[in-house]
Amino acid sequence: MSIDLQKKAREQLIDLSKKASISLAKKGLQGQTARVALALDISGSMTNLYKTGIVQKVTERTLGLSMNFDDNGAADVFLFGLKDYEVGEIQQENFYDFVNRNIYTKYRLENGTNYAGVMRRIVNYYFPGSLSMKKSGIFGMGKKEIYIDRSSYLNQEPVYVIFVTDGNCFDHQETAEMVVRSAELGIFWQFVGVGDERFEFLKALDHLQGRFIDNANFFQIKNLGQISDDELYDRLLNEFPSWIQEAKTKSLIK
Repeated sequence: MSIDLQKKAREQLIDLSKKASISLAKKGLQGQTARVALALDISGSMTNLYKTGIVQKVTERTLGLSMNFDDNGAADVFLFGLKDYEVGEIQQENFYDFVNRNIYTKYRLENGTNYAGVMRRIVNYYFPGSLSMKKSGIFGMGKKEIYIDRSSYLNQEPVYVIFVTDGNCFDHQETAEMVVRSAELGIFWQFVGVGDERFEFLKALDHLQGRFIDNANFFQIKNLGQISDDELYDRLLNEFPSWIQEAKTKSLIK
């Protein structure tokens, strides 16, 4: 990497951070801290988005937001296809070519998409010990159900998850249950659908009943490479402020 390219990339990252700061101010979130996670789809249909640098741009935009939210200015990156993975932190010191170095050349794109596995992984990462899977029914012969123990995680720093996918998942029931159960923790799921898929399931997740708190939002972007930074940040932060307020009243976050 040449010094000029490195300098230009850092200047662009600082610019993204400033744009994110403006959106945060508009939403009344100045000074709000949060831990930030980015969950990226690695199904085969995402190939072009990886090859053309669109996913790299997503990670940089996420980092621009994290630099305002997170104390160490970093975001934790996770992947999901048929399986799920934890990649590690993206930060100002390693963001350049992060996707190519840490994702595209290390993980094979997979022939399918499941959401629930990476959601469990993220919950376990930020709230270790809070989630358990138990079989219901007599003698534990029924289906596995998710249980959340939030007693150790009241008044915590909020977790904000940007969840990027270009298609629906195979595991609808498990995913819906994860959204419902995780509503008892200080975690907000911002689902972003990319491309021309109808995303009926993600739209339904946005309106799930029976949750302790409305902990998810969804919007679709037809062309992720064309949306402006300002519009993207405004849309990413559309429902997060109202969740912050309600989560504080319910002692989920500080």
